[in-house]
Amino acid sequence: MNDVFKLLSKAIAPFGYHIRPKNGLAFLRVPALETHENDSNVGAVRTAMQAAAISAPLGNLNAVHVILRTCLRTRRNVNPRPRITGDDPFENGYRCVRSLTRAIDFAKKGAPSLSIHFTVLDDRSDKTAEKTLRDICKGADFRTTDQTGQGASLHQAFTEGRSKDALIYCVEDDYLHEEDAILRLWEFYKFMAAQSGTHMVLYPQEHPRLYAEHYPSYIVKGADRHWRSMRHATHTFLTHGTVMDENWNRCFENTKFVGNKKTRKKGSESKTTDRLFTKISGFSPLKPCAVHLQYEELIPPFYDWRPLWDKSAA
Repeated sequence: MNDVFKLLSKAIAPFGYHIRPKNGLAFLRVPALETHENDSNVGAVRTAMQAAAISAPLGNLNAVHVILRTCLRTRRNVNPRPRITGDDPFENGYRCVRSLTRAIDFAKKGAPSLSIHFTVLDDRSDKTAEKTLRDICKGADFRTTDQTGQGASLHQAFTEGRSKDALIYCVEDDYLHEEDAILRLWEFYKFMAAQSGTHMVLYPQEHPRLYAEHYPSYIVKGADRHWRSMRHATHTFLTHGTVMDENWNRCFENTKFVGNKKTRKKGSESKTTDRLFTKISGFSPLKPCAVHLQYEELIPPFYDWRPLWDKSAA
């Protein structure tokens, strides 16, 4: 029956009509906003969400595979600029990772039907740092990356994610997570998938570009916060393994170039994973699930990270 509705909807589309489910989401068309510049954040979202007949997207939505990339070593090529916390990269990393493990535990308790697998890909952290990370991430599948380097570890994380029938949350060691972060990301993904019949990309915080370019967005009410459509994210996000696999060559393969001075532009978000937003919807929460804890300009507006930072101490 779904296929019949889809064919009918396609047949009447040239006349300005569309068949949609009575109880589905209605992302209304705003002609003045549907310009080429807004294809990713308005046009693509509306198109993806206007299925003529809703059925759950292919793939397991009751499993989340968290893939954390860590690299805490003294001789690491990083920006020497002081972090917003005033602490060193090691303490920053420990607290961020600790907050992630607590978010995983919270999700397990809050959603017994949710299966969570936790993998840590460590890129040769100093021995003391590695021991501390292993202690924090007890129970995780903790491994050293096959090759050293930012691009290599990122590529490996996505490679592992594409092979899994699960929601994949790829994250770095400098994201500070609210206790309910994983649970809320999963809840919203399932809610939107059920309403639209499509997969999507969730970024755990609003990207600074949203307030620099001020492009239009749809606002969606979730269980406990609002979410907005977006077209910018870092390489930290939640999506399904099938999305990675089906869009591998165009959106993921070149992430191997990240960190390489000569070819890093090929691996940038705009040349890789941001291309997903021309095909599927992207959303970020107005109330953050996690924040990129590096510099002031990366923190979403009106968010006080300090209480969570203090809570994430040993």
